[in-house]
Amino acid sequence: MNFRRLVANIICGFIPNKKLRSKVRVVLRYPETHSYIKFVRKWAEKNDGGLKKISIAFGVGCKNLIVIANEKNVFKFSLVNDGKKAAEREMRISNAFKNITPIPLPNMELIEWKGITIRRQEFFSGKLIGDFEPGYVLQNREKVAKQLANFLHVIGTSDPKEIRDLKPTKTSKPDFLYGWFHNDIGQNFMMDDELNITGFIDWENTDFCDWKPTLYAAERHWDKNGYRGLMVDVLAEYSKLFNAHKNK
Repeated sequence: MNFRRLVANIICGFIPNKKLRSKVRVVLRYPETHSYIKFVRKWAEKNDGGLKKISIAFGVGCKNLIVIANEKNVFKFSLVNDGKKAAEREMRISNAFKNITPIPLPNMELIEWKGITIRRQEFFSGKLIGDFEPGYVLQNREKVAKQLANFLHVIGTSDPKEIRDLKPTKTSKPDFLYGWFHNDIGQNFMMDDELNITGFIDWENTDFCDWKPTLYAAERHWDKNGYRGLMVDVLAEYSKLFNAHKNK
């Protein structure tokens, strides 16, 4: 364990709030986060009349710093490398699915700055599933499940030529619970107060693959947080759509 990480762990040991503790730990471990936030501030001054509101989050495993400016723009900075490869891949995938997916994707641009690649994305208003009371979601589980199932089915049965080189093999074909998959559906869709899904974010891990391991992980996450049985409904609706498509 290096010295910076040791100091970060000691300081964070005195912070009881889990979310705040995680933010402080990452900022202490990665001092470049200060310059990234400064970049966003300058960008907003030049392009959006100044920075009036800012919020900060971190991707899974603290691999990315995410800065939301004025609830209009989302900036994603890689904390583990220059971010170029992942950014270009996500951009390709987003562009390929933009006119296919039934749920909007954020518009994206790549910014080259001081040897790193920054992703600037459109901000989607709304709430994540975890921001809603489980009882309210489960009362409307059919509505949520149908939207997610249709999203999975449309993406999964598509085969955009622009990204076929990213498939395991050129001959790989979509099948049941196999094909293009967002790969992180547990907490990456935004909903309005009526539980209409308004956008699907974070396409970095999208792949042509077997969905079952990630679906199982999402199911455990939902069940643990009170949305028990929602994945069962999603898969039931998806199966109906897949079988209807197959039997055409």
